Amino acid sequence: MQSSANNSREPRIYLNLALAVLGVAGFVIGARPEWLGLARTPEVGFLQIVFMVTGMGFFAMGSIFALRLLWQPGRPIRVRIGARIAATGYVTVAAALMADILGLGSQTWPVSAHFGPVQGYGVLVGEALMALGLLMMTPYQRLSQK
Repeated sequence: MQSSANNSREPRIYLNLALAVLGVAGFVIGARPEWLGLARTPEVGFLQIVFMVTGMGFFAMGSIFALRLLWQPGRPIRVRIGARIAATGYVTVAAALMADILGLGSQTWPVSAHFGPVQGYGVLVGEALMALGLLMMTPYQRLSQK
């Protein structure tokens, strides 16, 4: 018999996982709008960057919250460190995506934003940090018991 605390956690876990999936969809729409026939120009525009940053933010938030809910109230320190590493990965992704808009990239604002290879590597490094943090948060003991 499950306790009422576990029953109240399940809908929140599903809601957070749905938020993460919605975030991935937003990121993909921003990264590849031509897949849905939404591309107007061959270069990456401001709206695409906004979609990618927002989508990755929803993914990070939803997945971190969902993994936190899988743990009992006494979470080990590796879960807290993993959450911070995943959040740092999101900040790295956001900074890399918005480098030109913030004036850190090869082309500064108001010239057309250019998503270059250095920014692509920054996004990959941020995504790797997010993956490392999320892997640190995964409750392996609980998964192996089932």
